Amino acid sequence: MSFIGMVPRRCVNLPPGALGLLLKNIVRKSVQEGPALTEFPEQFGKWLGVPYIFGASSGRSAFQLALEALDLEKGKEIVFPVFTFPVMPMVAKLLGYKPVFCDVDPDTFNAGPEHIEPRITKNTGAVLATHIFGQPCPIREIAALTKDHGVRLLEDCAHACGVRVNSQQVGTFGDIGVFSFAEGKNMPCFGGGAIATVDPLIAERARVVLARARVPGFGAIIRHALSIWVKWLLTRPLVFGLTAYPVLRLKLAFGKPLMDSAVGDELLDEFAASRPRVTRMANLQAALGTLQLRHIDAFNEGARQNAKALTESLGRVPGVWPPKALREDHVYVYYPLTVDPQRRDDLRNFLLRHGIDTKTTDMNDCSRLKHFQPEQDPLPRQSTPKEASILEICVYPVIHRSQMKRIGRLIRSWAGLPPHPDQVSR
Repeated sequence: MSFIGMVPRRCVNLPPGALGLLLKNIVRKSVQEGPALTEFPEQFGKWLGVPYIFGASSGRSAFQLALEALDLEKGKEIVFPVFTFPVMPMVAKLLGYKPVFCDVDPDTFNAGPEHIEPRITKNTGAVLATHIFGQPCPIREIAALTKDHGVRLLEDCAHACGVRVNSQQVGTFGDIGVFSFAEGKNMPCFGGGAIATVDPLIAERARVVLARARVPGFGAIIRHALSIWVKWLLTRPLVFGLTAYPVLRLKLAFGKPLMDSAVGDELLDEFAASRPRVTRMANLQAALGTLQLRHIDAFNEGARQNAKALTESLGRVPGVWPPKALREDHVYVYYPLTVDPQRRDDLRNFLLRHGIDTKTTDMNDCSRLKHFQPEQDPLPRQSTPKEASILEICVYPVIHRSQMKRIGRLIRSWAGLPPHPDQVSR
């Protein structure tokens, strides 16, 4: 078994100097509190072009902070795309709001104004516009719609840090932009999240919420940071080939699950039992965020180029659809390949046997989940949920572009097709 050319399902993006930064903050006893808690919001705000940034310990915590700072009347409806990370509407539900789901575009999985407007009622308090998989939704049109209806607009930018629409950063079009710096995102900061706003009243309420919030304990921060650094190491292609890949092949041989995380109702059961609350960003996370800002634009461009190479190499394959980029500024935090649901797992296993690990998505058709069904008006639904057709491929620039072309050729081979003609001579 050759370990050259292995591709993991996810590559944790830590910039050069991340481990040294971790060790330095431990030695200086500045893991929880320190000067980066002031520096990072200033730098992140300048990069985004907004005056107010507030950090939190995670993207989930940042969304809870956003809702508490927005200060909607309890019982108000919040419109979410039906296909999203289910923890987001669950946060709203636990805070006393009613999640209402709208349909999404079948090609981009983003919701547009044509999907959102039919779900707005006199009880709607806010709309959450989500830029899913790294592609911006039609945010200008959604902003105009919410303004016309007099409802607040939040942006979920967990997949879209660094995406620009006509040179304006996503997360700055609505009342609040919400960002996640978790390990699977394009700008991980040993965990963490943030909200961005131009509204001084929202900013003041966010300060009040954070003033009574705690910072996670020293031990918890260090354990989490070290686990992310270990995952960074294990997701280097060569190290992955020597460690996790043989385990995955054994699991495949014995018909065992391929290390997939909890999703859907199982995830929500765990989350609801955790009694979530807002916790503040740690200085260590803020320090890494400041370092990440020097590299993130170049990283995003590398992912774009890898995604382009994969799409070109793939060409047209019956039953397989690459992501449709409606805008050039798609950062491909995830490359969601849509596959005939009856054949998706077969393709996944085929790729794994050839050294390419892939991932099923953490996104869900939330209207099908038990935590949301009692209060939902029915939406038109397909015979199978959207998540059953998605296979996520890592296109992060740590993987050589030649591997992207190889993945395209492998998928064509699986489908019984020759290499794409435009790629043969390259």
